[in-house]
Amino acid sequence: MLISINQNIVPKAFSFAYFSQKPLAGWFEDLKMRYEFFTTWSIKGIPYVQWISAYTYPTGFTTALLQKFARKDDKSPSIDKLEFDFIIIPRMENEIQEHAKDGSYIKGLILEGGKWNYDKQHLMEPEVMELFCMMPVLHFKPILKRTKALTGVYQCPTYYFPLRGAQGSKESFMFSIDLKTGDQPAEFWIKRGTALLLSTA
Repeated sequence: MLISINQNIVPKAFSFAYFSQKPLAGWFEDLKMRYEFFTTWSIKGIPYVQWISAYTYPTGFTTALLQKFARKDDKSPSIDKLEFDFIIIPRMENEIQEHAKDGSYIKGLILEGGKWNYDKQHLMEPEVMELFCMMPVLHFKPILKRTKALTGVYQCPTYYFPLRGAQGSKESFMFSIDLKTGDQPAEFWIKRGTALLLSTA
């Protein structure tokens, strides 16, 4: 453990908490932010905007959102008939002072291989040497599964950590999020390897 600390590496004894590719200094800062997020939740109640990167198992949280909607009342569709609509919220996090009626407002997504055009609300080319860009708040809204595929969108894969392959028993791929393609077709962003991350290295 002492060797790992001296080398700024997360000791193996700490790694049971959650998988991370950050060096020890960044890992501690991340751990502190996660602790503060859940502490604030326990004291002040459910936050208006959920920091999805704080969850060890984000897919468990998104599945719970669908389950809650499916159990809303007797007329609600079963969970296997639901999917998410991903709505960009044109407001800063601190301007959101209410919970989403259905689903949840989500923050913490990081765009790699692209940038979000806040004015036109679609994907765009990043600046030179701009590796990562923060996404605005998204509304994960449960809806009935669509019968027709959306047009003009890129099904952007979302990964738990920068390495996109599985690391041992930990799968990096979480889910896909529909993003408007803008001036380029979806194939352009596929070739770019554009993806969303929940954390960086």
